[in-house]
Amino acid sequence: MNAKKIIKKFIFMLLTLLLVSFLVFLAFAIIPGDPAVHKLGTQATPESLEALREEMGLNRPFFERYASWLVSFVKGDMGVSYSYNMPVGDMILDKLPITLTMTVLAFCFVLIITFPTGILCAKHNGGKLDRFIVILNQIMMSVPSFFGGILITIIFGVVLKLFMPGGYISYTKNFVKFLGYMCFPAIAVAIPKAAMSIKLLRSSILAEAEKDYARTAYSHGNTTGDVLIHHVLQNAMIPVVTFLGMALADIFAGSIIIEQVFNIPGMGRILLSSISNRDYPVVMAILVLLASAVIIINFIVDIVYGIIDPRVSQDD
Repeated sequence: MNAKKIIKKFIFMLLTLLLVSFLVFLAFAIIPGDPAVHKLGTQATPESLEALREEMGLNRPFFERYASWLVSFVKGDMGVSYSYNMPVGDMILDKLPITLTMTVLAFCFVLIITFPTGILCAKHNGGKLDRFIVILNQIMMSVPSFFGGILITIIFGVVLKLFMPGGYISYTKNFVKFLGYMCFPAIAVAIPKAAMSIKLLRSSILAEAEKDYARTAYSHGNTTGDVLIHHVLQNAMIPVVTFLGMALADIFAGSIIIEQVFNIPGMGRILLSSISNRDYPVVMAILVLLASAVIIINFIVDIVYGIIDPRVSQDD
């Protein structure tokens, strides 16, 4: 992929980020409700409400407010929380390590599950083990992360007592126990993505195994395992790696959702509480950060994929 196409994709990414930020800001600008009333209460005098609206910048024209918010956001100033009266950036940074830890753990579980299982299925294509895993895989793909989290809590927490449901331990108190507790929600997030990855890897390996270069390798006396590992797997991994890169942003978003099931005080908790409290600066910041993560990761994956497989960039 040449520099011109990379620049073109980068500009498109920036425009997409700009559009997302505008739509998020617009959505919260037209939502019914007055943040000043919510902050001061319905018993506040009209004078105090008007003074607070002026202080919060709510009386300024829409595009002026959006431009001011965007410039501040780019500089790292995400505003001040209406409910907690503290910088939104500080609130997010306080919870971000928790959510990122779960994201990294979930992504590692996806990798650990995907490659051995996908290769095993392809190697024993059509066999009993392959059919069993394919059926199990279909079930796992259809199970939402939050429902999987509930099942994990019941089975491993309530029945097997491997962890105490709701017994979150902060990483600042005991990092080992923190990781131990975080493994369970991370598995819940990882299972649907791992199932999709296994299906994709299996299909990709089987498709590559039918190509001429693989048949040539077989004709030279190589075993099925040798052909898969030394010839087929390298090409078969390209679409899987691309999918995993794009799935990373979904795993991050899924981690925020699953935190509520396991009573984890991460970004998911402040997001839900801010939505219920109409704390728009916090909600907007988290939504824009989530959307930005998805867009930026997809951009990076697109560039890397174009470098690994030049045929992709030729089709652009």
